[in-house]
Amino acid sequence: RSPRGTRRSRSRRRLISYDPAMEERELAVGLARGRIAIGVVSLLAPKFVGSTMTGRDGSEGATRLFARMVGARDLGLGLGLLVALDRGAPVYGWLEASAAVDGLDAAACLLARHHIRPRVFPAAVALAAAGALLSAWLARQLEPEQSPLSGPGR
Repeated sequence: RSPRGTRRSRSRRRLISYDPAMEERELAVGLARGRIAIGVVSLLAPKFVGSTMTGRDGSEGATRLFARMVGARDLGLGLGLLVALDRGAPVYGWLEASAAVDGLDAAACLLARHHIRPRVFPAAVALAAAGALLSAWLARQLEPEQSPLSGPGR
């Protein structure tokens, strides 16, 4: 006969189960929501986004256009990821695309560092690099056992 404490402990384990995939899914939801928020702000307030990044007026047509383009991209990627998560559809493509664009954003920040406000530059590069790394990691964690592109011999 098992001790009294063991029985209680076993029943607790059944009630409170630990599923690492749930944490990864929640991280992906947070990533998607953050991307959606950045997209909405960039679309609705491109002058604010432009002046925050560059320190300039931000009202130039090209600056507003660029902020809106980046906003539309982020909104699309965030919504795509969130819908895929909600429907139980594959998410690795959305996450891989997110990793690619965030990595390119980090590189673009490095190349354009003289055009970005010095106080904003470290945060911009760090945010983009962290987004790229998190997206790439989540893509591997949430990828099904056998994705269409990772068949035998690949």
